[in-house]
Amino acid sequence: MSFLHGILLFGAAAFLIPLIIHLLNKRKVVTVRWGAMHLLHEVIRQRKRKMKLEQLLLLIIRISIPIVLALCLARPVITALRSLGLGSSSLVVMLDDSFSMRAPAAQTTLPGGTVIQQARQDLQTMLTDLPDGSSAQVVLSGGSPRKLLDQATTDLDLVPKQLSEVPSMSGPLAANDAFQAATSALKDSPNAAREVVVLSDFQEADWKAVADGAALPALETLNKQEPRPQITFFRIGSDLAENLSIASADISALVAAESQPIGLRVRIKNHGKRPWQDIPVHLEADGARLRTARVSLAPEGEAVLSFTHDFDKVGDHSLSVRLEGDSFADDNAFHSIVQVRNQLNVLLIDGSPGKEPLSGATDFLEIALEPHTVAAATLKDLIRTKKMDLRKMRNEDLRQQEVIIMADVEKLPGHIQNEIDKFVKEGGGLLVFAGPACDTAWYNRDFFRKGEGPFPAAIKGQARADSDALPARILMQRFTHPAALYFNDARAGRLQDAEFRHWFEFTPQGDQVQRIFNLDRNVPLMVEKKHGRGRVIAAATTANAAWSNLPLQPFFVPLMQRLTTYLATVGNAPAWQLVGTTLRLPLEKAELGSEFTLRDPTGQTQTLKSAKEGDSVFVQSPPIAQPGIYQLQKVGTEKTTLLAFNIDGTESSLKALPPADIQKIAQRYDAAYADTLPAYQALDRTRRHGSELWQPLLLLLLALLFAEVLLQQHIARG
Repeated sequence: MSFLHGILLFGAAAFLIPLIIHLLNKRKVVTVRWGAMHLLHEVIRQRKRKMKLEQLLLLIIRISIPIVLALCLARPVITALRSLGLGSSSLVVMLDDSFSMRAPAAQTTLPGGTVIQQARQDLQTMLTDLPDGSSAQVVLSGGSPRKLLDQATTDLDLVPKQLSEVPSMSGPLAANDAFQAATSALKDSPNAAREVVVLSDFQEADWKAVADGAALPALETLNKQEPRPQITFFRIGSDLAENLSIASADISALVAAESQPIGLRVRIKNHGKRPWQDIPVHLEADGARLRTARVSLAPEGEAVLSFTHDFDKVGDHSLSVRLEGDSFADDNAFHSIVQVRNQLNVLLIDGSPGKEPLSGATDFLEIALEPHTVAAATLKDLIRTKKMDLRKMRNEDLRQQEVIIMADVEKLPGHIQNEIDKFVKEGGGLLVFAGPACDTAWYNRDFFRKGEGPFPAAIKGQARADSDALPARILMQRFTHPAALYFNDARAGRLQDAEFRHWFEFTPQGDQVQRIFNLDRNVPLMVEKKHGRGRVIAAATTANAAWSNLPLQPFFVPLMQRLTTYLATVGNAPAWQLVGTTLRLPLEKAELGSEFTLRDPTGQTQTLKSAKEGDSVFVQSPPIAQPGIYQLQKVGTEKTTLLAFNIDGTESSLKALPPADIQKIAQRYDAAYADTLPAYQALDRTRRHGSELWQPLLLLLLALLFAEVLLQQHIARG
């Protein structure tokens, strides 16, 4: 037996109080002889014996009351009932439902079964073995961890039923987030015996950092709970070691003009130890196969293929690349959506017009955004620019524009500032380049407005690299912004070749401000902020060559094109999203209450209804569980939006963490380890789980109090 609050057992010492009082109150007997005493002697002897018994019983009851009360407060837990199958417990299972769990299982009773199917079968057996009165909860740990049920249930048959209705594909497992969700689920457990089981394939990509010593703060918190739960790492392995995948597919333009060639650079990865020869790779557009290339891959090697294609019709188009050859086909395709437009209208506000060629603040921007027009080429430019001198601007000039670019603008007149603020809030895009003419006091006071205005960050001041010092350069790192993803491959351009001699120091604040690029001086070069339905990007340098050689770099053209098209289409569906995420598209306010039909790659449909949150109207779907092209159509119209969903590439390496490393993690956190269901069952039988006894002790305490009152009254009457 153990106690949850053992220190309160010292309260049992209060039994000394009635004992001491009893001893102090014992009266000394005084013998007085008188003549008739012999007549009462026998009666007194009998009465004295009865009184001693009553007093002794009363003393025992009074001593027992503080002892039982202390036991009740200390919450005793008996540790033998579970071994007899009598003690109920609370079980929380962290079930890994990530993409890698769809691989074939190494040891399974299911013909052709996958790891996730075997995990669900083992979970059902674990639930069957639980004693009556036990509760269970499942935390689906792939992607964003979420509870299977609103709260733990004692109806254990409900868990497999609910699991059968949940899709089994999500993003990579985030161990610490999953343990946080398990801690939350365990707080409401009704039993003192509590257990957490991590049911996973323990993919190396998910657990390698933990095995190398990375902390799991959420697991440390879980271990500090009282009563402390039993934790078990239960590994279900896969027998699939070889796998090919499309690691990435970078598109040169997510928005294009009619007949404008689009480049697609595909990176194919071999995650196994065997070589692959002559693997066919297909390019598909709008569901039709266009052409096929072939590639060979060395063990754990990569290959890169390039395709080009152009669309001759305005609208949304799907562009996919697919490979053949291996048995694990879920990651053998990559899908994207390309928007074909007639044109994008961009307004250039030049704060410092130049008299000489390429001396104005927007001259380089004009060339970068309309390269074919400037060169008098036959190819069509998607972007159409309109350059305006700030001194001659009117409110009407902002109409029909999709993006506004400000370059070296000192400050905006009040009426223009209000119109630009309104333009962004209604879904427009704004790109602001700094410059020597900028009035930083105005930007901070009127344009930033302590975070309430459209400008993303306050300006701390201007910085520079001395003539005898090295210039600042773009910090090379893994870019995550949609407009910067293309530059993760060095073949898209060497961003670090740009040199910066002057720049403004931004001080971005809040979670809504995102850094797109940073300088190697630990300061942001470009930051972004959402403002209403639109977005604003601010650059800390000029758009011409006054402060840097950025406009002279070959990558300046694709960089400006991508930033502009991103801002112009930020309210539209993204080119692609990850499986396991939720589709959420903004709508016009007039579309509140409208119904939409979402068709998945297999042709199955579901109906979605638009909703409102604050001032925003949107349509939202449940988490998407299958990769491919989806079609979202507004009921009663022909308006269709194409959506693409892909698998996270980190899940394609099916290499599992060695069992020895899993055991090291388990030992570090005082947890157990099992790799088969019989091993887990044997482990479970040897462990002792407790059942609390404070409820019957409380009833005993009430009975003692009641008995003490009755006995006291009986003695008083006698």
